[in-house]
Amino acid sequence: MSSGLTADTKDRIKQANDIVDLVGSYMELRRQGSNYVCHCPWHDDQRPSLQVNPARQSWVCWVCNIRGDVFDFVMRREGVEFVEAMKILAERAGIPWTLSQRKIEKGSVNDKQTLYQAMSWAEQQFHDFLLQSPAAANPRQYLLDRGFADDSIQQFKLGFCPPSYNWLTDRARESIFSAEILEACDLVGRSNQGSYYDRFRGRLIFPIRDTMHRAIALGGRLVPGVFEPDKEPPGKYINSRETRLFSKSDTLYGLNLVRDQVSKDRSLTIVEGYTDVIGAWQAGLRNVVACLGTALNEKHIRLVKRFADRITLVLDGDEAGRKRANQILDLFVANDIDLRILTLPNNSDPFDFVMQQGAQEFARRVLNAADAIDHKIRVETHGIDVINDTHLSNQALENILSTVARVPSSVFSGSASKVLRQDQLLTRLARQFQIERPQIKQRLMELRSASLRRNTGAEDPTTEPGIDFEKLNRSEAELVQLIMQDSEFLDVACEKISPEQFTDGPLRDLYQEICYCFQEGRDATYSELMLELEDSRLKGLVVFLDTQWHEKQMAAASHRQDKPPRMLLDELLQRFIQQNEQTGSRQTISRLHARKLDQQEETETLEQLLNQAKQRHGLKPPTDG
Repeated sequence: MSSGLTADTKDRIKQANDIVDLVGSYMELRRQGSNYVCHCPWHDDQRPSLQVNPARQSWVCWVCNIRGDVFDFVMRREGVEFVEAMKILAERAGIPWTLSQRKIEKGSVNDKQTLYQAMSWAEQQFHDFLLQSPAAANPRQYLLDRGFADDSIQQFKLGFCPPSYNWLTDRARESIFSAEILEACDLVGRSNQGSYYDRFRGRLIFPIRDTMHRAIALGGRLVPGVFEPDKEPPGKYINSRETRLFSKSDTLYGLNLVRDQVSKDRSLTIVEGYTDVIGAWQAGLRNVVACLGTALNEKHIRLVKRFADRITLVLDGDEAGRKRANQILDLFVANDIDLRILTLPNNSDPFDFVMQQGAQEFARRVLNAADAIDHKIRVETHGIDVINDTHLSNQALENILSTVARVPSSVFSGSASKVLRQDQLLTRLARQFQIERPQIKQRLMELRSASLRRNTGAEDPTTEPGIDFEKLNRSEAELVQLIMQDSEFLDVACEKISPEQFTDGPLRDLYQEICYCFQEGRDATYSELMLELEDSRLKGLVVFLDTQWHEKQMAAASHRQDKPPRMLLDELLQRFIQQNEQTGSRQTISRLHARKLDQQEETETLEQLLNQAKQRHGLKPPTDG
């Protein structure tokens, strides 16, 4: 039974609760390749059997044969139903909880799918104008002079909004998007008189995408020479304001392009501007992203922890840059992320540095960047005589130890190297501040004791019978997998195959939900289904099918045996039709044997069976007349 909660509400709560953070708050996780593992709480686990996948935001225990997402984990761990799990996760993320959710009208300003479509449309309008319009000669020359390559302009789909007040709103009159929809995307603003105007007029457009490659917002930069000096709009750079699609605190520019490579290397470099990301990409660096006009925060940390273990923050070398690094350092340390701080020489920004010094030199400096604690020590002791200035020296040491104390004590229990690192740090501080090492260690323990995390546990719930994944109908499973991977196949399958044609119970139930998505005009991708479904068994089935599909694709690619998806779909549909014909034929033959037909019905039935057999063998049945 559905809870009645909207997909937007579920998505917001899910995005705010990273699977690694959640499972890690119950059990001790350790890294294993690109995933995490821990002892499963639902069986006598002698070796870590529960695996957490940060990229897919899912978990699985191979022994128990159970799997799911953050909602399913809380339901099992706390022994609660779906709505209660939602409430727990909402409170955990600080999201106000209410069950009074309005039904969102398709095509309205509250319909996220419509807003995604509008953003994609606007992005294309700006991109085409930049590439094709004579009126965009100035911004094209600006990009050329800065060193932007054509491939980069295409890859990041840069655009230009002409300086007219209502260029986009005029073009929207020939589209399906109303001015209200454009306003909901923050593409246009509304004056006090009620008229609409283009928010990004006269600016280079930098589309901002989510990790699923969907345009969700824009960044805009004024181009020299487009406006007369006294008529330029305020702000050299502007970003979209918060919308239903976009939150600055949940987004990093360029992450959609580098997420796969970052997931492999587990290393991410964060810069401050769009052009820095594009310059790095252009130079061949595939692990550079940018924050969007806001300081890095807890939400950013939850996002990057899905993909990376080591973060290098590249900031300007001025005092403001050092201060920003110091402000966010404690957040990263408390979340046990290996944070490095890189300051480029001569206050260079990363774009100019990469253009002048090259990607190899930039990568070398990133590799050798100081870790967070070393940076903290340098900042706190800068300009202080730690031997003679007792007050400032003690204050600096207290600040340093307060940061070190934020490292969760649980990380030391499973890492001898981190214990050694802490011992080396204490020895260094003792030598630097001329204080006995035991005194420093005692103060660290006091600070750590004050901020120890509480570890909560729960009784193991009674688990319901699971799905035997090994006995799933292969053809039916492959059809569902295809639909989940490519939305274009959803229409074809749902038009030709009904849920009643499925013989496998769990797959039939899942396909029924997929057909509901089709009827309501929504996709049935992995992400959509994981939000839509509230049945833990079916969500576990979705995780299994998606994982199995990707494993099969990797195996097929390595042996160069991959078959085009459309060809596979046609084969599966044909197999379904034949399977149902054979089932119908068996039922008809049974009726014949049981003598439940009169002579005329028996003759017609025999002719029908004969024609079906001819069709299966490629023979044409006779035509009337």
